[in-house]
Amino acid sequence: MKRYRATVLFLLLSLIFGAFAFFKGKINADYIVFLPGYEPGLTIQQIDNEDLRALLRVSERFSDGTQVVLILQSEDTFFREEDVSELVKLQEELLKLEGLKTVLSVLNYTFRTPYFNGRTIDERITKDPEAKSLISEDGKYILLNCMLQPTEDARPILRRIESVLKNYQKYSPLVFGQIVINDSLFSEIIKQILVYPALMFLAILVVFWLQTRSLKASLLSLFIPLLATVIVYGFSALLGVELNVMTVMCVSFLLVIGSAYGLHFYNGVVRFGKDVRKKMFRPIFFSMFTTAIGFLSFLFVKITAFRQLGLMVSSGLGLIFLMIFTAGYELYYNEKKQYSNTFTFKLKNQVIGKILIFAVLLVAVMTPFLLPRIQIGMDQASYFSKNSEIGRAMKILTEQFSYREPVYIMIEKESFFTVKDSERIRQILQRIDAVEGVTSVQFPISYPIPTLAMLSRVQPAISYFIADGKTVRIVANITDDAYRQAGKVKERMNDALKEFTEYRFTLASTSFIVDQINSQILKSQLQSLFTSLILIFLAILIAFRNMSLSVTVAVPVFLTALFNFVFMYLMKLRLDIATSIVASILVGLVVDYSIHLAHDLRLTRDISKTITNIGMPVLTNALGLIAGFSLMSLSKLALFRDVSLLLALGIAFGVSFTIFSEPLIMQRLVKRVEAGQVLVKREGGNKE
Repeated sequence: MKRYRATVLFLLLSLIFGAFAFFKGKINADYIVFLPGYEPGLTIQQIDNEDLRALLRVSERFSDGTQVVLILQSEDTFFREEDVSELVKLQEELLKLEGLKTVLSVLNYTFRTPYFNGRTIDERITKDPEAKSLISEDGKYILLNCMLQPTEDARPILRRIESVLKNYQKYSPLVFGQIVINDSLFSEIIKQILVYPALMFLAILVVFWLQTRSLKASLLSLFIPLLATVIVYGFSALLGVELNVMTVMCVSFLLVIGSAYGLHFYNGVVRFGKDVRKKMFRPIFFSMFTTAIGFLSFLFVKITAFRQLGLMVSSGLGLIFLMIFTAGYELYYNEKKQYSNTFTFKLKNQVIGKILIFAVLLVAVMTPFLLPRIQIGMDQASYFSKNSEIGRAMKILTEQFSYREPVYIMIEKESFFTVKDSERIRQILQRIDAVEGVTSVQFPISYPIPTLAMLSRVQPAISYFIADGKTVRIVANITDDAYRQAGKVKERMNDALKEFTEYRFTLASTSFIVDQINSQILKSQLQSLFTSLILIFLAILIAFRNMSLSVTVAVPVFLTALFNFVFMYLMKLRLDIATSIVASILVGLVVDYSIHLAHDLRLTRDISKTITNIGMPVLTNALGLIAGFSLMSLSKLALFRDVSLLLALGIAFGVSFTIFSEPLIMQRLVKRVEAGQVLVKREGGNKE
């Protein structure tokens, strides 16, 4: 037992912290976690943000919860008496649901001209500008805007709505709203914790076994990162760190990246035996350290979720390193290499390496013209595939209703609104409707405001617009393009309202908050990337104490960071919350290959022997990473798919350049060189 004391210690720690993770862990799928100033444990009211306070103020003034939009589609139109009857029945069932405040639709909206007579809907409604956000021009689509009661957890209400909709499948009902997006994100977070790591484990196990032909070595390389992940999650839960769409990727990063250290350690065991800790400490430590730097660069970003991910992954990588050189040594040190089944690299010629260098130079020249064309901005709806329910709902809203997100314009007056104010409100509606990006404006102008204030006490649909005799609300719907430039839309609305000095205006929308988050993305990307590049180069310089060698080691790192953005442009991916972290992660991963190459070169002084020694372990490491990260592409979320695709392509480029092209650069730094193209052969067998 004494021989395995480190192993037993880490097993006990994983059990203890696993319990903490299970009982104290929290999941937060809300976009608010990306807002600068957000900290876990803070209530929304405690976050110091102007746009968030405005949204809360409007919600509290009108006693709003979240909003859910139901989209119904008729095979013919909704002007048939049969369909109208079903629509009335559905709305009545919804209004009876616990937790649902009101439903706003063509059936109860206060139009100037009555279009619903109790049995049918007049087709003239499609020509009314006020109806543009309630029924499509062809009459085939209808929206039911469901306002929920204020509650901390709206998911039970969402489940009740979905249960009612099961009886109306002939209308192909779709549900859309922030709570729907959050609910789907919550499900994907659970999969990122349980499902995808299991698939990654199996994929990496197969790749490692094919190289080592040692099931024990392959399993240990994966179990150590798993134990480290459990400890990190448990410790994070104790500190109050929440799992969100960013921090949940910690388990995938630690499993995929950390398993490579175990593989390198195993290959060191079969080469150096009991001297493995002495011989492999330096390359594995600096591989871990430089990768950790890539993640620690997120500490310079204002968004809390970034910083949490950086700390969780970097501390996890450090823990994996410690576990490998203690418990790993206890379990590995007597392993023997399976020579008859192991692949190695040999060098033959330099054609591939030269072609790759030429291609890289060509792309580097074109890059300044490509990078400015990459779109920047987060859009939670675009995280979902186009054929998902959210994707289909989004398509209908944008194509049939030119609708993306509501902007609430709360109007307050010191005294009660009078009949005279009704004309001023009409003018405000005209000004807002004329703002670029606004598709429709909703407010019941059929009656004077004093009359509406009285009607609001008995008609919930009117109370959506009238809080009391001194406070009203206009709802402006904006396009998808305007949603992506919500800050400019807000400025244009404020300009349009300047002359109405007798009122106090509050403009509120989730789109304004998302716009703030988007404004941080490019800045965060540049901060984290340049910080990681500088710190990684300094770490390389400290490790090798040779400027020319350090520059050579850093070449694949800088090129991989550059090509990450080239891949984004070619695949038309946006620079958003998720993809903005990839470049910093890649530079920390790809530098590992150059470090192992340069470290072995200092020992052998022969580039050919170095490639034979470390070529296959490096390639297996890269294939394991690619296999692991590629499985994230199975997610329904484009968010995780984009990250996995960029990581896989970046690693593939980085390892290819390191194995094929970097030896051509390094050969000038050694006395004896046998450089060139890499061939794979089976040791003791024929070339393949």
